[in-house]
Amino acid sequence: MFLSGGLSLQGQNLVDEEGRKTGHWKLEYPNGRTHYEAFFVEGSPVGEMLRYYEKGGLRARMLFEEEGKRSYASLFYTSGKPSAEGWYVGQVKDSVWTYYSDFDGSVRIREPYLEGKLNGVSQSYYPDGKISEEVEWKENVKDGAWTQYYKNGNPRLSGHYKDGLLQGSYEVYFSDNTIEIRGTYLDNLSNGTWRFYDESGKEVYVLEYVNGIPADIEKYELWFQDSLKNYEVISEPETNVQF
Repeated sequence: MFLSGGLSLQGQNLVDEEGRKTGHWKLEYPNGRTHYEAFFVEGSPVGEMLRYYEKGGLRARMLFEEEGKRSYASLFYTSGKPSAEGWYVGQVKDSVWTYYSDFDGSVRIREPYLEGKLNGVSQSYYPDGKISEEVEWKENVKDGAWTQYYKNGNPRLSGHYKDGLLQGSYEVYFSDNTIEIRGTYLDNLSNGTWRFYDESGKEVYVLEYVNGIPADIEKYELWFQDSLKNYEVISEPETNVQF
């Protein structure tokens, strides 16, 4: 018998009369290290499955229920520290998944899944456990409120998505909750009146945008040069974090 991926078959790896995996299975990488170990009944894993990195070390521990259809997975970095945990239904994520930092072990992200797609509010965290960002999702697309927070708990940024595009009001704040920038988006583009304030609350610039283009280019260039000195550029954080 042969398996794809260059994995070798070991002694107890048996199949039943219908060709389904049965009993204890242990597969190895070409280098002889264990790829995974599990117990099967009628082709479905039952109980604990252990998966390993090709260079050694536990990669995942999966506990199966409901005849192998649903499992709780604990994933690990090559360092051995936990990287993530959550439920699978079949081969897709379900319910809330939690991701951990390899640096200090703190919770960094929690994401809600339904049938493999992000649905609900995802949350990112500072190392001390305080929320740094919240984003609302619908079927893997950003749709709803988007908020970032300072470490003191005050809002840093507030916006809204519709079908994956920024739409409507958009505000940026100083750490003391004083407004810094206020404007609107239309289909992910700056649109309408944008107002900029200093830390005392004084309005220092007003810019008009039409579909992402400044109505007064000279005024925009003056604001841009000034903002390089006085304003922190606020942009959407990296979402494809590699754990």
